[in-house]
Amino acid sequence: MKELKLLIVEDDQELITSYHRDIKSFNLDSDIKIVYELVSEKENALSILDNKEIYFDAAIVDLKLDSKGKPDENYSGNEVIRKIKTNLRFPVFVVTGTPQHIADDLKIQNDFFKIKTRGEEDNHLQQLVDIYNTGITKIINSKGHIENFLNNIFWNHLSNSMGNWINDVTRNPDEKQKSLLRYTIMHMQEYIDEDIEKYHPSEFYITKPIKQNIFTGDIISYENNKYIVLTPSCDIVLRNNGTRNTKYILFCKIKTLAEVIPNYETLTIVTGQNNPVKTQLNIYIKNNKQNFHFVPKSNSLEAGLIDFQDKKTMSEIDVNEKIANGQIIRNATVSMPFLKDIISRYSNYYSRQGSPDFNVEEVYRSLF
Repeated sequence: MKELKLLIVEDDQELITSYHRDIKSFNLDSDIKIVYELVSEKENALSILDNKEIYFDAAIVDLKLDSKGKPDENYSGNEVIRKIKTNLRFPVFVVTGTPQHIADDLKIQNDFFKIKTRGEEDNHLQQLVDIYNTGITKIINSKGHIENFLNNIFWNHLSNSMGNWINDVTRNPDEKQKSLLRYTIMHMQEYIDEDIEKYHPSEFYITKPIKQNIFTGDIISYENNKYIVLTPSCDIVLRNNGTRNTKYILFCKIKTLAEVIPNYETLTIVTGQNNPVKTQLNIYIKNNKQNFHFVPKSNSLEAGLIDFQDKKTMSEIDVNEKIANGQIIRNATVSMPFLKDIISRYSNYYSRQGSPDFNVEEVYRSLF
């Protein structure tokens, strides 16, 4: 049976008793057994989190941790949370009677970090198990797959080629470090690709673009429409002097499925296989239409179709101004290898030559 290792940081004895009872009850009916460690003081929690031999898949943390009868005026649970978010990688649920005292730098919530008011009806344990079942902590925690990959890469690959960097006199230490980082990630991708099956649609995007400036593959919002940047990366990249090789940036419009597929709104989850609208949709999803490329749905982005014919360019200066004043919003970046495929199909679409036409009858007569 799989085990979710849970850290509970809580000082209230009544709530501690409740956690004991709830976890025992949960384990009776769950395929995932919750194994937990409970501490009531900030110092003990920080000590456990510093122990490299102990790892967790999740944590539930209270903000107000009274100690030895002394009230916790500093709401030291914030320190425990900050320790986890700074140095460790597993989801944290804050369950507290004083949510208003969460530190300002910890207020942003997401799937991995949630702030819950004590006593509200909410199945914390099931939510944590749902996250655990994605396998994310088995990938990224201190004992996870990434650590195993890095160990293999270090001893089996980097150790055999480090001389190329050690003896390189053309790059400074910072450049060597960045080069080695990229080289390491390439190896990690190879390990992952060896066993990969079909991609999850969410892998298509890097949400919140990482590059500081607009770049190839960025998906942007502009004038109530979505566009993708398809300027070649060699032209759009910022050089050391702050300039680019291009003065204009190329955008292709991402149209909604309803704009392209007639009667798309009539489709439902139970639509039959013989439905002609669904048949058309499948053609677009499989990218069997030459001038369109399908982009999947994500949390913040609707599914759509890049229309290679619906293009526009804007000057780099104009684009930068519109980003600065909020007219252009960078939503996401298309990840590799999806971006390579889009660029390849875009290039092929405009490089196709077609075959010159003959007069068929004339050719036929010439054969006899």
